[in-house]
Amino acid sequence: MAANRVVVLINGVRYPIRTVEEPGYVSALAEEMDNALHNLISKGALSLNEALVLISLEYLDSYKKSDRNLDNMRSQLAEYMEDAASARQELNDAKKEIERLKRKLEENGKRKTTA
Repeated sequence: MAANRVVVLINGVRYPIRTVEEPGYVSALAEEMDNALHNLISKGALSLNEALVLISLEYLDSYKKSDRNLDNMRSQLAEYMEDAASARQELNDAKKEIERLKRKLEENGKRKTTA
């Protein structure tokens, strides 16, 4: 996959970035970060570095929680797949039992008519 060259603007500084991601996606990320940065700086007496550290911690926390949620979903999906496989096996077993009982009924029916 070819790398895209994207120039983003964060806090008035241009950053050229090479990425395999879509340029619009990278630009949207930069805009979100720029907005978050300006919101933090405008709310208090935070320096640029302090605001960047807080934003980084917030995004890292969000990433970690999302990753943990994804792991939980994978685990649940694996359990659902196991349950589905078990149910499918039970269904196959039940179908075999039905066929066996049908044959037995037919045999019993034939015996009664010949007797």
